[in-house]
Amino acid sequence: MDSEGLHSVPLSIMESHELSSMTLEYKRECGKKNKLQSLIAISSADDDDGCNVGHNEHLIECNHLLQLEDGVEIMRGRTQWRPKLVHNFDIMNLDM
Repeated sequence: MDSEGLHSVPLSIMESHELSSMTLEYKRECGKKNKLQSLIAISSADDDDGCNVGHNEHLIECNHLLQLEDGVEIMRGRTQWRPKLVHNFDIMNLDM
């Protein structure tokens, strides 16, 4: 996805989750002088196996729309974000 589309994802999601899938559907081209609007709708989605333990275990799904100022669609996209794995070796007291 272009940087305009990913900029619409809130920083809090990008910090706590990693991109796991992306689908893009381009509708038409635009020129460099065109003004664009980047819209996003955010929802949670269950893991494929349905085994979510807590709130943070949910996948996040973002539906993106990039359009011209007058509402003409340029691109639709969908991204899914999974929680980042946190490796904290300090709590394991590993001596190297």
